Amino acid sequence: MKQQVTPLFEYFKNKTHNWTIIPATLTDQYTEISALSMACDYGIPECKELATRLFNDWKNSNVNGIHPNLRSTIYCNAIGEGGEAEWNFLWEKFKNTTSAQEADKLRYALSCSKEPWILNRLLEFSLDSTKIRKQDALTTIIGVAHNIVGQSFAWNFVRANWEKIFQHLGGTSISFGGIILGITGRFSTQFDVKQLQQFKEDNKEIGFGTATRALEQAIETAEANVRWVDENKAVIKEWFEAKVKP
Repeated sequence: MKQQVTPLFEYFKNKTHNWTIIPATLTDQYTEISALSMACDYGIPECKELATRLFNDWKNSNVNGIHPNLRSTIYCNAIGEGGEAEWNFLWEKFKNTTSAQEADKLRYALSCSKEPWILNRLLEFSLDSTKIRKQDALTTIIGVAHNIVGQSFAWNFVRANWEKIFQHLGGTSISFGGIILGITGRFSTQFDVKQLQQFKEDNKEIGFGTATRALEQAIETAEANVRWVDENKAVIKEWFEAKVKP
């Protein structure tokens, strides 16, 4: 992936004069966002350095010069590379922004930390309406789950606090099932399947409301993922090993 993405990253770096201007066409703007996001996701060092530099320029000057197109990617990767100071800075910006669109970008980025204790704190904040709006609690928890570091923390949090989550968010919400599917989408081991089944058993008295079908889907998907891995992991492992040979 680095071999595929690096030329595109370099192309837009040159086209935008080192990310100082925005491409003229909407297609190029969209592709620039994708190129930058994928470059950082796959660990291209120059992308991580760019995110850290632009974020620190904002932090040190208190003037946000990051173009709105690039903010989600820059914020997320800067938080991922940073520590408590960077997270606290963004948290203050999140609390004080008056723009709903900017608040969504900031809240998403807060879930990008690689620090377990920070992610656990954010999960606790998600059920505190004085810190995060009730209607944003669901996507905040799912955001942590989409972070590789945070997936197990989000799942453990939901299992330990299901009754509180059910009461806080309301089990009749149409989107409520998203919390189950959003957290368990990567489940692919027999242990994961057993945990889902145990979760279903442990909370049958509390219930699952509109998430009832989502839980069944999650179990079915995890079981299908287990079968897929069993059937394909050997040939895929062989393919990857052939690709990385000198």
